Amino acid sequence: MRLSIPVILSLITLGCGAGEQDPPASDAGTSVADRTDEPASPEVRGETLEALSSGGMFIARITPLVDPMPMNEAFSVSLSLIDPESGAPFDAYDAVSIDARMPAHKHGMLRDVGLTPQEDGSMRADGLLLHMYGHWELHVDVQKGARFERAQVSVRLQY
Repeated sequence: MRLSIPVILSLITLGCGAGEQDPPASDAGTSVADRTDEPASPEVRGETLEALSSGGMFIARITPLVDPMPMNEAFSVSLSLIDPESGAPFDAYDAVSIDARMPAHKHGMLRDVGLTPQEDGSMRADGLLLHMYGHWELHVDVQKGARFERAQVSVRLQY
């Protein structure tokens, strides 16, 4: 099937993913009017998202430090790793990272996220950027020796 230039441009204008089926996700809005240019304060701002890792090694708790999560603007989250058996902070790891992917579009953020340890045992993740509306997955990857596990949560960035 051959598409004409106007049809292709119309499809591009409508945006990627029109009519795609995404799993249910938390509502994350994008109202810029409700936000300020001040740096995020350490207190909780957005809904805490939680997921057990793929092999049950840890629970990831991700709390956005802005509410709503913005579209195409860098923001920060608080990241806590919890031992699922004891409920205590999980700190028996060699490496940890956080990233965001858009599975329906097969791409991610194209940015590195900086992690800064906090006094309470959590980490502050700076530099997340969701550059378009739709379904995103936040991935928390932990390596402990040769073992690698991922916890992921879904968010939907809405108009």
